[in-house]
Amino acid sequence: MNQLVTLENSATVDEILDVFHRDGAVIIRNLLEPQLLTRLRTDLDAVIDQANIGTRSGDPIVEKFWGARTKRFGRLAWRSAAFVDVLTNRTMVDISDRLLLPNAVDWWLNSALMMVIGPGEQAQVLHRDVNNWPFFETPDAPEVTVSWMVALGPFTRENGATNVVPGSHAWDDFADRSVDGKVVEAEMEAGSGLLYAGRTLHGGGSNISANDWRLGMHVSHVVGWLTPEEALPVATPWEIAKDLDPQVQRRLGWRCYEADSVVSGRLWTVDYEDIPLGMGLE
Repeated sequence: MNQLVTLENSATVDEILDVFHRDGAVIIRNLLEPQLLTRLRTDLDAVIDQANIGTRSGDPIVEKFWGARTKRFGRLAWRSAAFVDVLTNRTMVDISDRLLLPNAVDWWLNSALMMVIGPGEQAQVLHRDVNNWPFFETPDAPEVTVSWMVALGPFTRENGATNVVPGSHAWDDFADRSVDGKVVEAEMEAGSGLLYAGRTLHGGGSNISANDWRLGMHVSHVVGWLTPEEALPVATPWEIAKDLDPQVQRRLGWRCYEADSVVSGRLWTVDYEDIPLGMGLE
């Protein structure tokens, strides 16, 4: 397979998932409307310009994964009012409902990060996002997370388009890293989105361009009974979240996980109440 399948944004959820289940990844053209893309760029371009290159952690493992010529930052709901429209994007929500709700009562945001790959960056190590929860990094594990890489600028082979190994979500042996001839680049236009499974091998590409920074927005969802990557209520304070729809508040960690009490109890509570009620915020 020398390229990923690209579908139009008019594709049905069934059509998208047919490719997703077969290949572990699929590109949706024009996932974001042009006006939303413009609003996101208006909100985030200045932040991108001022962001640090590389991590400040001092941890060599984080440094290797992050990249020496890559900018990363989250807190997108705090930094951009337009990001709420990404959280409520109908295609993204419907996909996560179909993939995650068979294994949970609800799901929430796992992380939303700008991943801006600069010229001279090397290819990132191939990895599976589900490795955040190693118990589920097996071929027969239930679907617990799903990821998007949304292009806020063009993704090209030269500027670091995401590397993907189609079909790797279904390999029998997840320890296998024999990927020679199997890696393809997720080249796509600004506003398009790469959907990929938590079990699909992928990684940021090398940026061999002279001055073209690759503008990627990673958005991933996770079942509501797993700890997300991003510290959501810290990232989006109540002053921002209070005026949002309760479902958006839930995605951002400001509502509890309302599980079926017969099967399992509530999670992420304050005094075993929903967070705003327990904290006297409403």
